Amino acid sequence: MLPYQNSDLPIKDRVTDLLNRMTLKEKVGQVNQNLYGWQCYHFDSVTKTVQLDQKLLDHIEWGAGLGAIYGLFRADPWSQVDFASGVAASDAWRVSNAVQHAVIEQSRLGIPALIVEECPHGHQGLDGISYPTNIGRGNSFDTELMRKTTRLMAQELALKGVNMALVSTLDLAKDPRWGRTEECFGEDPILSAKMSEAVVTGFQGNLIQDGISFVDQTVHEINRQPGNIGVVLKHCIAQGEAQGGHNSGAVVLGEREFTEIYQPLLRATRNAIGVMAAYNDVNGVPCHINRHLFTQLLRQQEGFQGLVMADGTALDRLADVFDDQEAAAGAALSAGVDLSLWDTVYTEIEAGITLDKVTEADLDQAVAHVLSIKFLLGLFEHPYVVDPNSRLEHVLEASQRLNEQVATESITLVKNDQLLPLTDQSQTIAVIGPSANEYYNLLGDYTAPQTITMQEHTLVNELKAALPQATIKWSVGCEIRNSKRQMESIRQAVAVAKNADVIVLVLGGSSTRNFDMSFLQNGAVSSREVNMDSGENVDVADLALGGQQLQLLSAINALHKPTIGVMIQGRPYDIRPVLAMADAVLIGWFPGQMGGTALSKLIAGKANPSGKLSVSYPRCSQQLPVYYYQRAVTKQDNYYDELGTPLFEFGTGLSYTDFIYSDITAERTNEGIKATVLITNAGGVTGSTPILLFVKLHGGRVVPRKQMLRDFKRVTLTAGSSQRVIFNLLFADVALINQDMESELAERIEIRLGSETITFHL
Repeated sequence: MLPYQNSDLPIKDRVTDLLNRMTLKEKVGQVNQNLYGWQCYHFDSVTKTVQLDQKLLDHIEWGAGLGAIYGLFRADPWSQVDFASGVAASDAWRVSNAVQHAVIEQSRLGIPALIVEECPHGHQGLDGISYPTNIGRGNSFDTELMRKTTRLMAQELALKGVNMALVSTLDLAKDPRWGRTEECFGEDPILSAKMSEAVVTGFQGNLIQDGISFVDQTVHEINRQPGNIGVVLKHCIAQGEAQGGHNSGAVVLGEREFTEIYQPLLRATRNAIGVMAAYNDVNGVPCHINRHLFTQLLRQQEGFQGLVMADGTALDRLADVFDDQEAAAGAALSAGVDLSLWDTVYTEIEAGITLDKVTEADLDQAVAHVLSIKFLLGLFEHPYVVDPNSRLEHVLEASQRLNEQVATESITLVKNDQLLPLTDQSQTIAVIGPSANEYYNLLGDYTAPQTITMQEHTLVNELKAALPQATIKWSVGCEIRNSKRQMESIRQAVAVAKNADVIVLVLGGSSTRNFDMSFLQNGAVSSREVNMDSGENVDVADLALGGQQLQLLSAINALHKPTIGVMIQGRPYDIRPVLAMADAVLIGWFPGQMGGTALSKLIAGKANPSGKLSVSYPRCSQQLPVYYYQRAVTKQDNYYDELGTPLFEFGTGLSYTDFIYSDITAERTNEGIKATVLITNAGGVTGSTPILLFVKLHGGRVVPRKQMLRDFKRVTLTAGSSQRVIFNLLFADVALINQDMESELAERIEIRLGSETITFHL
């Protein structure tokens, strides 16, 4: 047995031994993730056999092994994989094993590959669970539910033979014109940081722990549990700050803003197995060559121990900066990017070393990070998985049960003139709108094809199930964005709604892709599909509802019927016309596979709304930005022609009951400040609500922010009951960056919980 094969040795010793045995060719192979995985095999669903494609075998030979392979099971219009051409979840393990066997057998040193899958809101593979997109999940303010669901995601992927999941958590929704707003938990860094930490714990368990160097441990000491896999958090960093809301756009960000807003997100990655670099630059420096970001801030300051992965084809985009790929490779390796994704730049590393544009020391460092993760995950001891049999089915069933809870907590009620919940079970209800009976519109971007059975879970069908005594009629009314030949559809919708007692009007946007669209090399949409107005590379200048939706709204409003507005969307749209004409409005976001079920139960009163907006909801695009933690400078907030305040403040959300905040207290402790507030359910039904704690910090000779979220908790109270909620803030939570860019405790602290505020002096 060679030292690197000895599981009783610390990981760093095994890495050192293995690295010293590797040729330059083998090292280059370990930092390349060049292939589109779904193109690397053919699966026969009848004989259950896997035939590996020659391009995979050739690439393994080229690199004398394989660092990682992305997307063996990715299914969507970009990959052109559907149920006819893809592999069922129950057979995925066969493909993983076949690929892993080929890699190990053709690697001189028997080094296994990392098998990587996309999982932004659930696995983007056939039969995978598709949760609400992050912008909705952020409205839940429920980190424990996030941990539970990502634990099930990890189990699902582990049973398929997947080692690492790519999960969006680090972007902030600062400009809703950006098409990837749906991938953000919201605009707030603390919310996103806490959700990121929950994702890491859910996927990884205790694989990497604070203050412990995992490379100093043996795999036995780490004791990876079944179902724990690695998670790569993306994108690092500040992608949501791009000017004009342009995808992959330029970011101009001062040191103070970066430190206060993005440092908490960097800190949240410290125990993740990986992070993915962002496409954008920060002040002209592309993230993929930002050594200060990845080496000094991420590794040295925050103690990050994992690997840094490039985003898809992002290294090739360094042609904006470098005249040749060898120089680009050298800069990225030096900055700390350990693993490529689909680019050709890292295939030129060996040539770069010959030309003295890449140092082998930088390459060795990257290879060491990749190998460390492979040892950490136990791939050298257990590279293969066994037939999951019924275990996968049980995991998927458990996931779907929690999925409904996630969807329910994600949906936010912003208006209710005593129309909701519907109490008359025998009414005639007209469900109108482009997303009323279109299942894919509920799911968001990065979603796999759905079975015929799943496609039946539309809002129309789920309302029939939730209100069995009601008469449910529906009409599409109009399309999302197409403005041509819509008047006949509007007339048909009016005819359907004319005799209804109540109208449910389902408006908004869509990230739905179809198999006729064209895509860039990284999977982003390149052709403009008329009804896809959200998602990656689909940015808008105007937040107004598209197509003929406003005409449909006006025609329905002319009937003077009680109307419930339901917004299915991946970004905030200008919903002032909807608020003016509807008696109740639910923001459904993209609520996922169980979204129709959750919405119908909320409308029927079988569930109580509890979501709170994780963004400051704008009135229109002309007043942007409106995120809530801007500086409290003395200025005229309103424009000559528009209000400056958001339509709804961050944290807005109604319920079918009333929560009263009272008796707020604050006292100093050895660690910081203990704040408490009494919450009372003053209504007539049980309800849950997130409790958000904000601070305003004065001092340091800097203009304070209007407020900043520092903590949150969810409580559930029966009618008439009360609970004292306790928050323990650390001194770090009430520190600010002073005039000299140093951290110091605030001189005066305003703590807000609900409508209650208390001022505290340390």
